[in-house]
Amino acid sequence: MSSAADKALKNETRAGCVLYVAPAPDGNDTTGDGSIERPFLTPEKARDAVRSMKPLPDGGVTVCFRAGEYNLKDTFTLTPLDSGEKDKPVVWTACPGEEVRIVSKEPITGWRRLTEAEKAGSLFGMSSEAKEAVWTADIPSGWRFHDLYENGVKLRNSRMTKSDAWQTDWLRVRATPEDFGPNGLRGTFDAGVLDGLDGWEDAEVRILTAIWWNVNAVLCGIDSENNTALIRSKLTVFYPGWMEQGREYNLMNTPKYLTRGEWCVDSVRGRVYYWPENAADPNGSVLFAPKLTELVRFQGDEEKEGWKRQVRHVTLRGLNFLYTDRVSESDLDPGWLTRNGESPDGMIYMQGVDSCGVEDCVIGYSGSQGVVIDHYAENCAVTGSEIAHAASGGVYITGYGPGAVDVNHHHLIARNHIHHIGEDYMHSCAVQFFGSGFNTVEYNYFHDLPYAAVSIIGMIWTHMKAGIDAIDTENTFGEKQTMYNPRWAEIDQASITDYLSALPYQHSGNTVVQYNICDNYMQILRDGGALYAWCSGRNKVWRHNCGYRAFTDDWGVRAIHMDDWEGFNDIYKNLFHANGATDNSQTNGTRGGRGDGTRTDLDIWNDTLGDNNWHENVITSDAKPDGYPALRARIRREAGGWLSVLPGAEAVIGDDL
Repeated sequence: MSSAADKALKNETRAGCVLYVAPAPDGNDTTGDGSIERPFLTPEKARDAVRSMKPLPDGGVTVCFRAGEYNLKDTFTLTPLDSGEKDKPVVWTACPGEEVRIVSKEPITGWRRLTEAEKAGSLFGMSSEAKEAVWTADIPSGWRFHDLYENGVKLRNSRMTKSDAWQTDWLRVRATPEDFGPNGLRGTFDAGVLDGLDGWEDAEVRILTAIWWNVNAVLCGIDSENNTALIRSKLTVFYPGWMEQGREYNLMNTPKYLTRGEWCVDSVRGRVYYWPENAADPNGSVLFAPKLTELVRFQGDEEKEGWKRQVRHVTLRGLNFLYTDRVSESDLDPGWLTRNGESPDGMIYMQGVDSCGVEDCVIGYSGSQGVVIDHYAENCAVTGSEIAHAASGGVYITGYGPGAVDVNHHHLIARNHIHHIGEDYMHSCAVQFFGSGFNTVEYNYFHDLPYAAVSIIGMIWTHMKAGIDAIDTENTFGEKQTMYNPRWAEIDQASITDYLSALPYQHSGNTVVQYNICDNYMQILRDGGALYAWCSGRNKVWRHNCGYRAFTDDWGVRAIHMDDWEGFNDIYKNLFHANGATDNSQTNGTRGGRGDGTRTDLDIWNDTLGDNNWHENVITSDAKPDGYPALRARIRREAGGWLSVLPGAEAVIGDDL
């Protein structure tokens, strides 16, 4: 045992051993011993001390962070060496009553005005007004970040169309199947859109690939003379019907469309441009961009090691995790599932875990998901936490693709407050499952969502039967595998004759979604609902959920949406108040059942679907359903309130007035 750990064991109490970490100047990795008088400086030093405690002391180990900010330069990674035991857990927590912020922040300083020579240049189409108002700073060449903050507030990235109303205000790119190639998709833009941008390599195109999701593809090889550019994304979201159901786009991160309050970055030349909203000198503020894409990673053995060792009995508790970046879509890991046009990375990434948890934490401003629970993951919990202002979703739970391996299950998502997510990836959900079953989602408060609150999805059986060539969705490079990451060698394709025979490969059933409030769902996209399922497994229960939505555009929006090839759902006593709905299908509020236990329009897809049983669900468009206020009150009471720290948490929903 190391001397530091030897000294640290002197702190052992009946509750276990306590180690302390503190920011400078109190914390010190050289002279610190982990005591409250001489704390460590970094979590890595505390992790090394815990590793040296073999066996773990009775009661386990608690690592207490003292108040302050911990700006990580590398992702803090926990491996099986850092595991606890059932009666000897390892808990990483804030000291009682102290605020701890674990962040990724790279300061950007040295802001200056443009020189006269710079103003005289084209600066990739930057307007004369912008040149007079903009400030610039040098950054390391090659650093392409996606978010910029001033005094902790996220600034707007430069965008061509200032409106978010993609249905009415965004232009549409043109392409044909022949435009897909090994270097990306050659898109044709309206005349003038790309003028001045030749040679600019940091643009992204936020593009609707259908009315239900989008990507943020990298745009390169701009040819303004021919109005074309290469669209590069490894997210598998381009359908054969894309030309009819998508193509709306917004051009992001260019000097040409830079206006007041916006910024853009030039990673090639190592520059960032910012036009302050109030014309103030940015040197008087604190500006920073996140560098890390993950703050914390739990990493156990993966399939190549036979899942022999996992991270077990480790909990993050009472900590604030803030500010991460995302991976550009042209650089996504080819092994990642990209099923839903979302970023598959996460601020807290858990892979190869058993009996681990995130409790009472604030998770804000993630460049991707809030929490990812991926591949081998069993008996984990995300409870009592607030997740908000994520570029993608809240909690993203993904097992392996369809096949024989079923190692992601039995998770609890409870008493969380998830709101204002999907800021870049609009199909994102508060909680989403793929290839994961036996889960419980309860007593959560979900609101201000671009798409669904809770989603359970699988793989279309016809694709599973016919093989990879049958998958009708690909990325801009023509690749299809990551749509579902099916494990083809384990699938007996000859035995798949219908929806039912594909179910054993899905592993996404036996989940209970109950007593959740889902307010202002489906705020941006269409063809979805607060509660959503598609091609998933057996035995899902959706009960006693409720929510409110003020409709501005109700086409393709339902409170409860059991989509294609979706059966074996028990759906009962859900109460939704969809104020302003006018379309009959929306007033009815459901797809996949008439409310009397019989099957409906899904029969046209396959005649062997299991019944979806609907009982006592009420979705109204005028007066609130009977029992609705009482159900909301019960959920709030049983949840015990929700953590509400981040902006927008205090939003008052119409039904709570």
